[in-house]
Amino acid sequence: MEAVELIAWLVFVFVVTAVVVKLSRRNLHHSLRARDVSKGHRWGCPDRMMECWYCNICETLINACDGTQCDACGICAHTVDCFVEANKQLRCKVISSNVSTHKHHWIKGNLPSHAQCEVCEEECGLGPGLVDLQCCWCQRTVHDSCLLHFSEVCDMGCVNDCIVPPNCIRLQSTRLRKQLLVKQVLDPKLSNWSPVIVIGNRLSGSNECEGILASFRRILNPAQVIDLAERPPEEALEWCHLMPPNRQCRVIVAGGDGTVGWVFNAIQKLKLKQAPLVSILPLGTGNDLSRVIGWGEESGEVDPIKRLIELRKASQASLDRWKVNFLPAKSLGIRMPSREVYMNNYLSIGVDALVTYNFHKTRQSPFYIFKSRTINKLIYFTFGTKDVLEHECKDLDQHIEVYMNKRRVNLPNIEAVVILNIPCWGAGVRPWKMGEGGDAAPDQDYSDGILEVFCVTSSFHIAQLQVGLGGPERLGQCSEIRIVLNRTAPMQVDGEPWKQHPGEINVTFSHRAAILVQK
Repeated sequence: MEAVELIAWLVFVFVVTAVVVKLSRRNLHHSLRARDVSKGHRWGCPDRMMECWYCNICETLINACDGTQCDACGICAHTVDCFVEANKQLRCKVISSNVSTHKHHWIKGNLPSHAQCEVCEEECGLGPGLVDLQCCWCQRTVHDSCLLHFSEVCDMGCVNDCIVPPNCIRLQSTRLRKQLLVKQVLDPKLSNWSPVIVIGNRLSGSNECEGILASFRRILNPAQVIDLAERPPEEALEWCHLMPPNRQCRVIVAGGDGTVGWVFNAIQKLKLKQAPLVSILPLGTGNDLSRVIGWGEESGEVDPIKRLIELRKASQASLDRWKVNFLPAKSLGIRMPSREVYMNNYLSIGVDALVTYNFHKTRQSPFYIFKSRTINKLIYFTFGTKDVLEHECKDLDQHIEVYMNKRRVNLPNIEAVVILNIPCWGAGVRPWKMGEGGDAAPDQDYSDGILEVFCVTSSFHIAQLQVGLGGPERLGQCSEIRIVLNRTAPMQVDGEPWKQHPGEINVTFSHRAAILVQK
């Protein structure tokens, strides 16, 4: 009897273990949804580069501020009746197909300025109405009269190494919600093929992101462009699971440092066997990581083809990521649970975090209507100027203990402690080499497993650093740091601020992320 019970228990344990493992593996995979193009076009705002355009149904001349345009194929419509007719008459850019040879998908009229015919090499798109044609995959243009002399086969154009052709995607329909899911990606047999996945959040920051995502949908397969306002980054990264063997994705993150950190966290959470190479299209206010790895401080007008070509020239590098563990102090004999976040750029406690925290609260207000980077920076500067008079974080050194590589550091009279992983801080400032002794300061490297630590004495000191008229109070470099905070103080990690309650903060090396660097 005992043997039977033992066998029963072993079988039970085996079954439970198998179920847990299966569920854990399932959690690492997310369904990659695809839009059903048979239900119509994906209507959005017209291209910002177009001053005027013609409706693809009634051929009425319309100002660019009126009407709408399909984010995927680029056709235009200006009234509700035209929208309905366009959905019925004009086929949208397909995501998946079963044909062996991919053909051009021609869109009539509304060609870019100075478009050139691929057959006769003369300028095309001239004249009133819907004149001449453009392929919404390879972006080539031809005269109506020259079309018969041009090949039907589309090679996806000059950025075909970035595109997943529709004949390489296999979709599956779900029964319950009647959704289409990408279930398989085939190899197009291009030697340098490395598809690009574009990830952005149209609801965060300025209004630029929505137009940028639309511009990439018109170049890539629309399924390669993921809006974080609609889906989590884990779903976008399902592309990495679907890739054929020995193929690697590249990712463009359109957003600020917070969006970049969100994507890095998702990559780590999924434990991908072949992690994607990450580049940045800066849309935030600070964009410090983007500045450091060569992708600039602001995006401006984005040419998606130019950006995709730039990815070819980029080199692969590694970025240190640090684990930040918060252990709250006991309150009434009870200790709250600890928590962890990850740091890519920098961490700070004190006055600079206070300015970020006040700005963050203002931006989260339902009455905050500004989307301009310039206005955001002006408001940020206003909060910094305000604290010059108030000194809310004065005498921080009396309420904080800093241990670098397990050795306590003597602090001067300060209002902030800053820990750097990258050379850039505070929207473009490179403080480590500034001021007296800056030339002799050790070099910085975002992939050496070393952090730089310095202090700020006041808001006025931050202003001096911003204009290059001062230097930081350098404490040195270390591979791990522990901070004991004895009072509530403002804190930020990579521009995400909060009020930190007393406790212990430990910063230790976690892992390295794969990035693309433009030099």
